[in-house]
Amino acid sequence: MRSIPAALRAVVLCAMFAAWPAVAEPLLPPRADSLYSNVLQQQRKIDVYLPQESVADPAARFETLYVLDGDWNAKIVVDIVTFMRQIGFLPPLIVVSIPNHFDEDGTNSRDHDLTPTSSPDQARSGGAAQFLAFLKTELLPYVDAHYPTSGVHSIHGHSYGGLFLFYVLMNDPSLFDGYVVLDPAMGWDKHMFDAIVEAKLTTIPGKGKAFYVAARTGQAYERMGMAAIEPIFGRRAPADLHWKVVAYPEETHDSLKLKGTYDALRFVFEGYAQGDIPFVPTGGTLIKGKPFLLHVRDANDRIDLRYTTDGSQPNATSPRLGDAMRIDDAAKARIRLVSNRGVFDRDVPHHLANGRALAPTSLTTPADDLWHVTMYALDAWPDLRRAKPIHTAAVARVRDLPLPDRDAFAATVERALVVEADGYYVFNIASSDRARLFVGGRSIAEVDGAQGRRDQTIVEPLRRGTYELRLESRRPSKDTQIGFEVYRDEADGEWWKHRILRLSED
Repeated sequence: MRSIPAALRAVVLCAMFAAWPAVAEPLLPPRADSLYSNVLQQQRKIDVYLPQESVADPAARFETLYVLDGDWNAKIVVDIVTFMRQIGFLPPLIVVSIPNHFDEDGTNSRDHDLTPTSSPDQARSGGAAQFLAFLKTELLPYVDAHYPTSGVHSIHGHSYGGLFLFYVLMNDPSLFDGYVVLDPAMGWDKHMFDAIVEAKLTTIPGKGKAFYVAARTGQAYERMGMAAIEPIFGRRAPADLHWKVVAYPEETHDSLKLKGTYDALRFVFEGYAQGDIPFVPTGGTLIKGKPFLLHVRDANDRIDLRYTTDGSQPNATSPRLGDAMRIDDAAKARIRLVSNRGVFDRDVPHHLANGRALAPTSLTTPADDLWHVTMYALDAWPDLRRAKPIHTAAVARVRDLPLPDRDAFAATVERALVVEADGYYVFNIASSDRARLFVGGRSIAEVDGAQGRRDQTIVEPLRRGTYELRLESRRPSKDTQIGFEVYRDEADGEWWKHRILRLSED
């Protein structure tokens, strides 16, 4: 897993808590529904779980995840989807549970619906063609017509359900975009599928498809038929088909569902990222031809970032962005998120721009190196320059400030920053409420912790001289937190190791 260095992570730690806003209950309670199937000559029940977002925005459309054997698989899928939504790993989804049909005599339809051929080892088998026709011509069109779907469909199948998903891939691959295949019964009918996969796999249109198979190690890998199927995929799978076979140790046929479903959904939705991709610095100015390292904050292997430095659009063959990338020309540096199915591909802004160095306020030595603090009534925000001060002080350390006679106020903190050499300087401000920073009279950063924008880390080129720093903030309560630090970029590129100034109440 890629990650920024621990010291750099600490600089921006306060913002990490707001990186993935949690959704307490991502799915609404299931809606019981049914339709009559002319293909199967049955009334088929379904349970539909809509995302909470469908209530707030009736016009929104969502991907759909169908769950075979919904009688016993829907709950675990819904629980995993709920968890993955809460941590930002999935977009809003519609989950459609497809329970099995039971005849009047209590016979379960699954052995018929999910098997591709009639086998003497399984009575009533061989109905996969009809069940596929039911899905294609009746169920999916019904759900698309009655629920806010986007027309992008994935499907979950275990055991015979996994066998059926191989049948779908070989016979109607365009029907689904993502396949969650758990311990499929690929030994079915004396491994009849081996030859079919060998013959058909190269003809499958793989673009936009993700096919994940969760199997088991040991004898189960051989017995369930994956020992023969996986090598065929290795030889014959189209280059644009995103597929993966993982054999899990020490799992049973049923226990595999937990890990397998989670990992498969991560694979199918790989590339989904909730909100912006955060970088460090979060923005600022670069001088063309003077390089600077842009770091990825909280990067991990589920997000595939590609970059170019010549102005062309990145793609899956471009260099992969790991911890950091060197930028010599901000105007030509481009970053793109690439996803398994192409659904979540998008350009990612780095918020850096070419420009000039900020001019110093003065070339002379400052009169002092104190923090000059001015307090105002809270309602003076945001126009503090026009407000009447209620208290002023000048201290070497902010912790030496006398306690104010009120918990709520606005404040400015001013001091001189002496820059001894030309170069890049990094400014970090963080607040649980609102704050903004001026350097040399220019506004360079503004945060609003109450709205989730808790910090900014801005790079600016400065020239030798003295700069006036002015930090303005709101303090609506005594628990309001604010931080401010300045770093100098050195030849090692690890600017977070070179702090030259810090506002602290420690």
